[in-house]
Amino acid sequence: MLALIEANRTIRRPKGPARRTIVPTSVRVEAGWNRTVPAAATINRLKIEDWPLGANEANVAARLRGEHGVSVADAHMGVTVAAHNGQDIAIVTSDLGDMRKVAEDTPVTIVAI
Repeated sequence: MLALIEANRTIRRPKGPARRTIVPTSVRVEAGWNRTVPAAATINRLKIEDWPLGANEANVAARLRGEHGVSVADAHMGVTVAAHNGQDIAIVTSDLGDMRKVAEDTPVTIVAI
């Protein structure tokens, strides 16, 4: 999994910069990923960016959570996807159904783990 993320991050599109790899901060919390502990050293080296949930985004996430019955982290993923609409988006997840729900109409590739 880590190799897949690293490879994706370093692949350059024909025109443009390397792809970004981001994680919604609530997903990181749900996963127990504390960047400050030594056990996180391997994943931290991948330079995965945090995507915070701000006040406006929280309103959208609350709507997604209410409409689709998903977790806070899943709703935050939906907000993150919407913020990057028009870009090449891939979600790596064990919950394909909820990711399809929160992506709504945004084109996204969902990869099962």
